Amino acid sequence: MTVRNPNKRIGIYYDSIEARVFYEGQRFNSIQLTRFYQGHKNTTTLNAVFKGQNLVLLGNKEASKFNEEKSSGTFSIDMKLYLRIRFKVSVFKSPKFKPKIECDLKVPLDSNGGSSGSFEATKCKLDW
Repeated sequence: MTVRNPNKRIGIYYDSIEARVFYEGQRFNSIQLTRFYQGHKNTTTLNAVFKGQNLVLLGNKEASKFNEEKSSGTFSIDMKLYLRIRFKVSVFKSPKFKPKIECDLKVPLDSNGGSSGSFEATKCKLDW
């Protein structure tokens, strides 16, 4: 995933980043990403690998949707990022903020769980 800081004057300290992924509202994995500082007008690439760690129990409706998605090769997965960030302006640092980011992802996978195509860019929603 990529994180963009378009600002010319403000840097961002990402002190903590937890990514949680869900299928049909049930969390199947969460990981901690490496903390980092992002300078002005900068794009940073973060690599996250998610594997099912928790059992996801599906009802009839959800199992039917899963089978449809499996046939189509594209799965709908929700990712939520829980952050602790600070802003840097000149030599001053702000207190910590805890924004949340939600992303609705369409992940191309084959029936064996392997990648089956290119991933389309998705814009996410920020909640302060």
